[in-house]
Amino acid sequence: MTQPAMGRPDARRAKVRRHRRERQIIVFGVLVILVAFAAVFAAGVYKGDVDGPFSQPFVTPAGAFESDVDLVCPPPSSTPLPADQVAVRVLNGTETSGLASDVAGDLESRGFVLLGASNWSRGYPEGVRLYFGPNGVHQAYTVARHFEAVDMVLDNRPGTLVDVVLGDTFAEASTLRSALAPELDETRTLTANAACLPASLVTPVPAPRTLPENPLDPEPSPSPSPSAS
Repeated sequence: MTQPAMGRPDARRAKVRRHRRERQIIVFGVLVILVAFAAVFAAGVYKGDVDGPFSQPFVTPAGAFESDVDLVCPPPSSTPLPADQVAVRVLNGTETSGLASDVAGDLESRGFVLLGASNWSRGYPEGVRLYFGPNGVHQAYTVARHFEAVDMVLDNRPGTLVDVVLGDTFAEASTLRSALAPELDETRTLTANAACLPASLVTPVPAPRTLPENPLDPEPSPSPSPSAS
């Protein structure tokens, strides 16, 4: 009777284990390649170099932004400007005689540069409305804190002039905030009283056709004279 040799490796089992390792290497290699391809493809879609598989874009195209918010935000982390760096014009939207002159005098006594006080061409039933352009946002928020309630309207005027329109509700009280009010703290950060957007995302209304010359705005650079030929 013959006995099986002891210690001889099982060739069949060794072959199975070798094939199993080979399959694992192939599977993991394919997975690594797929992950690398997916990462490259995702980076291309994010940068816009490759069209993505989804109909909804990841980024809203320029010009497609829509919102009901029409309040402009103040400059980030800004504090009020010195009053002598802000020019205002006061307009009376009520039938109360002399209202614009009285408020204009109060603002001028607080250091603002006054560029006129007159009647508004339209009536205004609310409190106070400020009109200002994209370059006058900081100035408008500096003025707004002197009033209890203000409606702020962005128009397309050039420069930094702020128009202060006085309405019927304001005429009933016709007073500015006290000079000692905490809202007039010069170190207090300017904030909006409602949801707001940067000026670049708010559609401005038409500005008045004529505006007073503002001495605080830099004069436009003259066009170069044509050279003689």
